[in-house]
Amino acid sequence: MRSLLLIIVCGILFGGLGDQGDYFSPVLAKEKAKPKKNPTQENVSKFMQAKLDSSKDVLEGLVTEDFDLIQKATKKMIDMSNATEWQVVEGPIFAQQSAEFRNAAKEVSRYAKKKNVDGASLSYLHLTMTCIACHKQIKKSVVVMR
Repeated sequence: MRSLLLIIVCGILFGGLGDQGDYFSPVLAKEKAKPKKNPTQENVSKFMQAKLDSSKDVLEGLVTEDFDLIQKATKKMIDMSNATEWQVVEGPIFAQQSAEFRNAAKEVSRYAKKKNVDGASLSYLHLTMTCIACHKQIKKSVVVMR
């Protein structure tokens, strides 16, 4: 069971999902997103890389059953998600996605606190899906803004 979960999570992280599982209606995809002027592309890229590194720490914690590492990494991800200076676009869709991301990260942390690797693994899969969905939405918004 754990091996299958690890294969699925790694496949999603490193292989992507293609066009499967679009979570947003065409109406929501066309919602106007207002670009922020503060963050530079370089700063956002560095920030997102740090967020990805934390995600990799969660995966490492799941594989090694290091529950403290899982909790530490999810806390960092939640804190980063609360930071407003990195957000490239504003709007209710992105606020909702950030909230979903934080909730998913909290769920991973709750299972880690209980030392439940299967629950944490499944929650991590959900957390990963929130990242993919947000990035897909941002790409759609950039096309609409052009």
